[in-house]
Amino acid sequence: MTVLVLEVVYTPYDAPNYIQANNVGEGVAQADRPQIEGPYQVVFVTCEQWQFLFYPHVAGSPGATIVLANIPVLFIVRSADVTHGFYVNTAGQWTSQGFQFGVMAVPGYIDYVVWNFQPTATAFTAGESLYHVQCSEYCGVAASGLGHPWMDAIIFIVPNNSTGLALQKQQMNSNVPPILNGTLS
Repeated sequence: MTVLVLEVVYTPYDAPNYIQANNVGEGVAQADRPQIEGPYQVVFVTCEQWQFLFYPHVAGSPGATIVLANIPVLFIVRSADVTHGFYVNTAGQWTSQGFQFGVMAVPGYIDYVVWNFQPTATAFTAGESLYHVQCSEYCGVAASGLGHPWMDAIIFIVPNNSTGLALQKQQMNSNVPPILNGTLS
């Protein structure tokens, strides 16, 4: 009975530091897009159980995207359902080399993260290098037994030259991340 009374009497809306604008369902406050100087690529990421969806993405594979090396990438990340973690691991032996960068994807909010992929020359011997995206926030299990542990995606990095541009254009059916020019204000 006491728990029921406390639940009815006290809600998070009563907290002195509660900000109505931060309520996920009512006019959510969004973080400002980071200031970027010079050219940058834009990739939209939607996290949902149990997949990452990139836009733009590789034709026929929404969980893969191709970006150019040495041009910063602005990832605009959002969640369609529950809290997810958008975390990118290093190329190569990604299970042992560890974490590169990441951001939380919380329903009702938009997060931004900027990263400049700079693979080594040896990573380009095959014409591309791989970065693995994994969900770092437990987001449940599917009825088939799959789910959070299998929530991953791939970011291909290609050289910023004519060969890389041609590969990117071919694999993404000409639907490539736009390169915009930002300036600090």
